[in-house]
Amino acid sequence: MLMKAQKILGMVVMLGLVAASVDAQDPELKITPETNSSETASTDSKYGDKDLLRFGNDKQYVKLGGYGSIRFSTDTAEAVKDTFTFRRFVLTTDAKIASRFRIYSELEFERFRKIELERNVEAAEGGLTIEQEIEGTNQSEIALEQAWFELEFAKYLRFQGGGVLVPIGRFNINHDDNIWNLPRRSLVDRGVPVLPTTSAWDELGFGFNGDVELGEKSALNYRIYVVNGVVLDAELEEVVKTRDPSRDELEFEGEFGISTGTFSQDIKDAKAVTGRIAYSPFLGHEIGFSGYWGRYTPDFLIGKDLTVFGFDWLSKFGNFDIEAEYVVSHFAGLDDVLTSFGEVAGQTEAEVEAEDSPDLETKIAFEPSGLSSTKHGYWVELRYHFRPDWLTNSWVGKNFSDPQLIPVVRWEQAFLRGLVTDFEVVDRTVITLEKENRRVDRITAGLAFRLNPLAVFQLAYEYTQTNDGETLASVTNYLPTEDDKNHSILFGTAFGF
Repeated sequence: MLMKAQKILGMVVMLGLVAASVDAQDPELKITPETNSSETASTDSKYGDKDLLRFGNDKQYVKLGGYGSIRFSTDTAEAVKDTFTFRRFVLTTDAKIASRFRIYSELEFERFRKIELERNVEAAEGGLTIEQEIEGTNQSEIALEQAWFELEFAKYLRFQGGGVLVPIGRFNINHDDNIWNLPRRSLVDRGVPVLPTTSAWDELGFGFNGDVELGEKSALNYRIYVVNGVVLDAELEEVVKTRDPSRDELEFEGEFGISTGTFSQDIKDAKAVTGRIAYSPFLGHEIGFSGYWGRYTPDFLIGKDLTVFGFDWLSKFGNFDIEAEYVVSHFAGLDDVLTSFGEVAGQTEAEVEAEDSPDLETKIAFEPSGLSSTKHGYWVELRYHFRPDWLTNSWVGKNFSDPQLIPVVRWEQAFLRGLVTDFEVVDRTVITLEKENRRVDRITAGLAFRLNPLAVFQLAYEYTQTNDGETLASVTNYLPTEDDKNHSILFGTAFGF
């Protein structure tokens, strides 16, 4: 996937340069990066005034950019360590190789520093020896978050295809860390999540989007796609344990849960439909409704559908902003799906008995991960933008466009209905299926020091709780603790270019 992204980038740059060189009708077209004029000293330029690296003009261009973020957190919950986290570094390309044809890509390196692969094949000791070693940083990921083309017939009708962001809520389609003023993403979109998978949720497909003017001040935006769609899939985890006096253990565990759809052969003979419509009655205000519907089970299981509904709202009153989002995801017939899974898998656990292997216990197991019949949740965020003269006229104001101090408060809740906590199959029959209802509450208060729309420093206090006596580890993906409460102090920085 990385090699493909590099090839796409190379093709985009080459096409952009060729298009720029042959456009004889536009004498202003530049094939070198834009720079300050001789009349303006470099010390007068402000970070955020314009694109840092751009080839071409408004009709044809290639822009290279991206964003990144780093966070430090200290927590009170047991087993949660103080840590610096390189949240992500993202590289983007945006190429308009013709006045109505655009290509965009986004490649993410999440908590990533390195990956090393060593492999050797040789003939030795009368046979063939194959050695392979993989090294990398913990919890790292390289992901192609977006890669699409767009053909514009008119502003109200654009055909788009490729790896696109699923338009459920404003956050998923506006998820860049440097846009937001808090150093952690919301529970709905990331921490629990209520979305079928974490933001930025992308799928492969085709569709249309457009902007429709309804008057001098009001407008409508829409996006609608047909995509492969999310699917119930499995991840293999290998665990090696040394134990005394018990036998040492080698365990292969298949965790099956919801993951994004494939970018190759779809493993279910069905597609999903998703879309969002947003109405802006006037500048600074927007109300959005979004939805998703499609099969979530692979072909070897009973066919069942996933339905997602989202509502989002943004209003700006002078320097004051209020933004909110609500999402509900319903997995139809989850009990029937688990029964079907049991009939196919046969059993969820198997191991080698002690008399057959007295020193090593070998075990295979299947376990559901984060499966709930219904998930729903919301968040509400309040922000106020201060632009005091002492800040605007300071050294910061002279070197960065639009410096601000922004106090932020966000309240959020996530609810899990029918969360599968125990599941066991013996001889193709489900003998144990236990569920429970859970919730997660979180309130965050913070202060953001924004240099400009592209860069921000963030300081926040965060309080998270779940049901009394239950564990946060079982309902969140970022708090590996047995406690039911946690206090956090977060410091972060995010930047774009």
